Amino acid sequence: MKPLYPVLICSLLSASCATTDDPHQGGLAGGVHGLSSGAYEKRIDEREESLERLEGMQKELRTEQQGLEMDKAEHQARLRDIQTRLARLDRETERLMQDIRNKRLYLSEEKAKQARLEQDLARLRGDIAVLEQKSASGGSMVSLETERDRLEEEYRLLLDLYLELGK
Repeated sequence: MKPLYPVLICSLLSASCATTDDPHQGGLAGGVHGLSSGAYEKRIDEREESLERLEGMQKELRTEQQGLEMDKAEHQARLRDIQTRLARLDRETERLMQDIRNKRLYLSEEKAKQARLEQDLARLRGDIAVLEQKSASGGSMVSLETERDRLEEEYRLLLDLYLELGK
């Protein structure tokens, strides 16, 4: 019965040892089991497939990152272009506003001139009416005609200025 003891002890030992596919936990019996069953090769194949998937994902992420960087560069270029155009429009707007202020000032001055001319014309018309009344009442004809000619000339000049301002 003695030869049976070592076999029985080995059987008990191997039965009491848990086997696993993980080489870190299986011990000698697990290692022998993993090698003989092909579990180690299967784990290696799974890890290589996982590594290939991760490398593929990393490549896709790099490609996507490059695309995003290109998009960013395009957006920055468009932003600079828009900012340049906005600055140009701001300068143009300021120039136009200055033109408007200048034209308003000019228009105000021209309206003041027109008002003075209208006053002068009204005064001349009054002077002409007075002259006509004097001539009707029998004043000196030569002095009246001279005064009338002077007033008519002044009236024509003022009227020309008035019409020139109206253009």
